Order: sequence, then C-alpha cells, then structure tokens
Amino acid sequence: MKITKKVACSFLVRYQHLDASYPLVGAEGVLEYIKKVGCIQYDPLNIVGRNPDLVLQARICDYKTDMLTHLLYEQRSLMDGWDKVMSIYCTKDWPYFHYVRAQRGKETISTLQHRNSDDALHYVDAVIEAITQNGPMQPKHIKLGSAGSGRWGHKNLSSATMDYLWHIGKLGVFKKINVTKVYDLIENILPASILNQPSPFNTEYDFFKWYVYRRIGSIGMLWNRNGGGWLGTLMPDKKLRQQILNEYVESGLIQDIEVEGLSDKFYIKSRDTIQLKETTQSHDTAQIHGNLFKNHAQNTNETVRFIAPLDNILWDRDMLAKLFDFEYTWEVYIPVAKRKFGYYVIPVLHKNRFIARFEPEKSASHIRIKNWWWEKGVEVSKDLIDHIMQEMERFSLSLEKTQGVHESVYGIIKGV
Repeated sequence: MKITKKVACSFLVRYQHLDASYPLVGAEGVLEYIKKVGCIQYDPLNIVGRNPDLVLQARICDYKTDMLTHLLYEQRSLMDGWDKVMSIYCTKDWPYFHYVRAQRGKETISTLQHRNSDDALHYVDAVIEAITQNGPMQPKHIKLGSAGSGRWGHKNLSSATMDYLWHIGKLGVFKKINVTKVYDLIENILPASILNQPSPFNTEYDFFKWYVYRRIGSIGMLWNRNGGGWLGTLMPDKKLRQQILNEYVESGLIQDIEVEGLSDKFYIKSRDTIQLKETTQSHDTAQIHGNLFKNHAQNTNETVRFIAPLDNILWDRDMLAKLFDFEYTWEVYIPVAKRKFGYYVIPVLHKNRFIARFEPEKSASHIRIKNWWWEKGVEVSKDLIDHIMQEMERFSLSLEKTQGVHESVYGIIKGV
C-alpha cells in the first residue's frame, strides 16, 4: 500500500484522537486512550501542567487533572511504571513487564554504582520492614544518610533504595504529593489476581515480539529507524526488530506501508488499515461524529490542539520531521545560549499540520504566552486566530486555571 505524506499525517492525527473525529470523554476516555496506545510518558516538570495532563487534555472532552489522579491512586485502573521511559500504563499490563522490571533492576544498580550511591542496596530489607510496620511512606520519612554528591541522582539513600525497589516491582506508588512518590508494598496496591500472574512469555524473544507490536500501537505508524519511536534500553537492536517486523508482516498482523517521497517502509497494525483507507479516501473532508468539546470549532477541519512536548505523536522526532515537515526539540536540557526557541515550548497542531509553537509562562491563575512562533508558509487569518484563541481558553480550563488568556495574547499570536 502506498500513501502520500499528507494521508500519513492525517492518519496519525486521527489515530491519536487529535482531530475530534472520535471524541473521548471523561475518565472512561482516558482509559480508552491509554489501552489503545499502551502508555503515556510521565515527566515531573510542571510549567503549565504535567506531561500526562497535557497529553490527555488534547484528546479528552472536559478533561480535568483529577481524572488521572483518580484512575491512578483511587480506582487503580492505571499505574506508574517503566515502559518507553517512566510512564503510566494500565494496571492489567503488570504481568507483561516482568522482563522490564528485571532489566530495570540491573540498570538501576549500575546507575547507583556509577553515582557512588550503591550503599542504598544495603537498606532494602530495612525499607521494606519500615513500610510493613508503618504503611505508605515518603523517602524523607526514613533517615539513611546521604546518597552521595553530584547534580543528578538521589540526594539521600532512602530515596535511592525506594526507587530501586519500585523499579524491580517490590514497591508501588501509593499516591503522589505534588511530584513526590509515596510508596507502599506492591501487594497492598495490586490485587492478587494481577500480582501473582506469571510472565506470559517463555523467552526474551517472545517479550521483544510483544513489545515491538505494542510500540507501533503507541504511535500508530512507525518505521524501523533507531530513534525516539523505539526509545528505551529494552528495545532490541534494529536487525532483530526487522526480523520481528518481517514475521509480523508475513503473519498478516502488521502491514508495511510506502510513503511517497520517502525510502523507508512504515508499519501499522493490520487492524488499523481500515482507518488508513478511510483517511486516504476522505482526509480532506473528515466528518465529525458529534462535537463534545466546549468552546471549540464546529468542524473537524478547524481543530486546533496544543501538543505536549513528550506526546506520543512526537516520540520519533526524525519521523515527525519527515512526515509533518516539523522539526521539534525539547530544549529543557539545552543551555540557554544554544536554545533556538525556549525552555518549554508547546507545538500547535491545526488539522494535520503543525502550524506554530509557543512558550507558556507560569502564573497562579492564567496561562500566559511568553513567545509565539509561526511555522513558515502558514496563512494567518482571523478565523485561524479565533480558533486558536478558543483552544487557548479550553486549554486553560482543562488545566484548571481559573481564567483564560489575557487580551494581549491576541496581539502576540497575531504578531502585531
């Protein structure tokens, strides 16, 4: 099957529920989305919202941050775990990650040794005993001493020990206070029906095969180049990945796709080819199945979305550049003098195209825009600006800001 870049972009936008063609609603919508893509990436940095909340606000009608908190720490349909990196995934997936937890344990030990903090491993039994006796605890409540020096890593041994126990699955996250984990024994968090399930994989290869299939579904379409799409030390090398992809194509579970103008093959789950074909036939006239987003454009073609810096659709930055002609770097860890745009910059999606990016600024009650950059070739019209302003208001409300943007933002966006 051969498609244009425009169709590929439209498919990915629709697959990721970013075009309002299939609205997701409330906590049920959050679960539906995460079940579909496997996981969303967690990052503790909060400029205008945590990354998971920014991911979900772009897709979930009337999203509020307490929806995710409820699913994680009250209903426990979701849990904090390690997938692509630190992520949020469905609790029912716990048995599939036995191999991941084993590997993360080895990597964490290596990291502790590198940071001269491996004394933390001597306190494993003491930490488990403390939590057994006292219930859920933050690291600061157990005094074990300093974890060494350096810019990165844990500042005290209790934090390092608990983090190690979390990675290997002995502890789970009972809740979070802001970004700080409160840990409990994993048997107090997961039901026995899930906790005691053995790994469903007989070999490492079986696990990798499952993981490759899962990762394709995390984005919707993926090539076999090394990069952000396959990020994670648990992914097999390119040669082994290709072997697995070829087996899937031969079995019919995955279909390879050609995109005009690009030499690499792309891969999608065969069950998604129906949606791809529908996109091919009608990507310019997408029909909306009811508009549940408040204060939003009444036509799918006018959908504007603000995209999280670590959103699934942005995971593979090279693929993003090739398909969407949009180059994006998260510049949080880049020295100020070397940044092209800003510290925390959010892409703006309109239809199937990234049209701009902006740098938000902290405020107690408002979303403030520090800078706004249009992409080359974007035709700026009053209608487009109105749609952006409507989305800005929705964005503000979804992140529980009491008010929307200042009037001055209109001038910043318009560039006057």
